[in-house]
Amino acid sequence: MLIDASLHVNAGLVIRSGKNPSYYSLSGLEFVLPEEEKQSKKGYRDVTGDIITDESINDIEVLVQSTDNYGPENDMISRCLKLFPQNTDPDIVAMKIGLIDITNSTHLSQYKNKISMVELSNIIAAIPNIDARIQMGDPEVVNEIARSNGKINLFSFASKYCCYHNRNLYGKDDYSILDTVLKKYLPRYFDDITKSQIQKWQDRYQYKEYNDYITRKLDELGIHTENRKRKFDHFVWYKNR
Repeated sequence: MLIDASLHVNAGLVIRSGKNPSYYSLSGLEFVLPEEEKQSKKGYRDVTGDIITDESINDIEVLVQSTDNYGPENDMISRCLKLFPQNTDPDIVAMKIGLIDITNSTHLSQYKNKISMVELSNIIAAIPNIDARIQMGDPEVVNEIARSNGKINLFSFASKYCCYHNRNLYGKDDYSILDTVLKKYLPRYFDDITKSQIQKWQDRYQYKEYNDYITRKLDELGIHTENRKRKFDHFVWYKNR
């Protein structure tokens, strides 16, 4: 039986109505169902409540490292890179490509008609002074890997390949990763960048411009915690995955 905007239990049925249909009352006790996280237009998550500080990105980093998959996988990547640090042997490079591809879902196998594992590993191994340059944080290495054989743009994978070696092997923080989550959400956090601008950097192999932009925004935000680029990447990914 339904009367006005109230709710009644009758023969095992719960009836809801009124101006607040998410409000239920059972035996005189009212509770509210939790609201779904707000979604803005085009399916974007509402990021207005995200506060980016040293403290907040460090808090998220703890959560990321404690996940069942990311934390153990990151440790495994570190162990493997330390066992096989150099990038001059195509066979060793091939194993590291596979490891980083699988753990980061870059889906290189979808592009086998454009570039093979053999070809990509040979391209990376042939880059002059690649190990010393990655250790120094040379942004041009990302572009050289990304250009690959000229048939496909591997910008995202290249940024991750360099970042993992620079961070997990050498303990540095020179590279910023670019992936679909960052490309989608950086313009939601910052009003001076657009998705089309990020795409232009990617299409034109201008990794330095992208990396410098991330550095500048972290400076503006006053983010000075250790490994700030990697932690910022994790913050954006964790919040919007």
